[in-house]
Amino acid sequence: MEIRSQNTNLSRSQPSPVSSLAGPMLLSPSGPAARCRTAALALAAIVVALLAYNPIAAAVDTDAVPADALEELKQSLLEKLEMPMAEGRNVETALTCWFEIENKTGALSEGEKADLYRKAIASLEDPQPLPQAQWPANPRNVTWQFLETVKVKDHDAVDCRIVAFMVDGLQQYGVVFRPQVSGTYPLILYLHGAAFGVPYYSILWLAELAAEGYVVAAPALRGEGLFTGIQKPDIGDKYVCEGNIENLKGEVNDALGMVDAAYRQDFVAPGKFGIIGHSFGAGVGLLTAARSDKVACVVSYDAWLTNPFRYYWDRLREGDNTWLSWEEYCDQPVADQLKGLMERSIVHHTERLTAPLLLFIGGAYDGSVFHQTHDYFVSLLTANDKVFDFEVVPEGGHNFVLYYSSAPAEYAFTIQMEWLKKHLPPASVNADNASGN
Repeated sequence: MEIRSQNTNLSRSQPSPVSSLAGPMLLSPSGPAARCRTAALALAAIVVALLAYNPIAAAVDTDAVPADALEELKQSLLEKLEMPMAEGRNVETALTCWFEIENKTGALSEGEKADLYRKAIASLEDPQPLPQAQWPANPRNVTWQFLETVKVKDHDAVDCRIVAFMVDGLQQYGVVFRPQVSGTYPLILYLHGAAFGVPYYSILWLAELAAEGYVVAAPALRGEGLFTGIQKPDIGDKYVCEGNIENLKGEVNDALGMVDAAYRQDFVAPGKFGIIGHSFGAGVGLLTAARSDKVACVVSYDAWLTNPFRYYWDRLREGDNTWLSWEEYCDQPVADQLKGLMERSIVHHTERLTAPLLLFIGGAYDGSVFHQTHDYFVSLLTANDKVFDFEVVPEGGHNFVLYYSSAPAEYAFTIQMEWLKKHLPPASVNADNASGN
């Protein structure tokens, strides 16, 4: 195929040496001698043409595409990919072409690259929506093994225990806070940010939340140590969850498993539970809410990967580097990548959310992919008549919630507590609750 292309292009790009030499001889007198001379000259012309033809040079002439034209095709593809990807459409052909170009750098001619870009662009004329995720069944029959106690400074009225539990055959760990006064308390699932375990410096804040009249269950997630930040010296790194970080896939099972075990405790009130999450954990929390009908409300701080398709596209165009394992993710076949993105997407499963949502985002870094995906999420929540509040926190960065005494955090905490008391009222921490009244 390549040789035919080169020969065809050669005949279009320059006069044939045979025709230019043999043409005038057609006017020569006829006769044996003339015919011999004509045949000899024609043969010579063919030899000259064959000697002069350089297939490598011909290929360069044929396939040469100006660098600016190739870059224009690349940028056009990126532009045309943005909305289909954000909407969760099947862009397998376009991405396959993209990675063929990227993975064969130096092996493809400019013309071949241009053809692949054009094929990718053409495939985006009317891409169809991808099917929604088929999530696994929620974990069942999970139990806690209570391990050591963690003392929380100035909070002797709160019990803080490390627990171990199994999910998907993996040993996991978490921290559970509850008032020392016996009784039953509504459950709050706390899901931390990043992917490095429960921040040790958040223990005081979680204990304060429990003191209000809640059980707070804070799991580490698969592939993480229990705590991050300044470690308690006698705990160190001895509790490490099995498995690997899955970027909002298996972690949802970890969260649901923590909840399933919580409801087996006599100090957890039956009924619905609340979710508070930050960044990575807020993304896990929103997906947890989509998979459970027992969620009373969700408080989300700067959720990460609400629309993984948009984050993926952002990395494709060398935008915000908020998905550190993106290159490894792209090692999968494109069809598997798209399926995985849908499994991790909350925006494409908005209709499955039944709990009221309180969405916070820091206002100090507007224009980021976090803000873009939140705006899209809000538009879908509105279109689906969901109950939610969306708060852009003045002067808040992405991690403002971790600076507990800062103005942005205190502003958000006031709103958070009003939201919790409205949708998941705390139990009273006194003898009345202990007696079940």
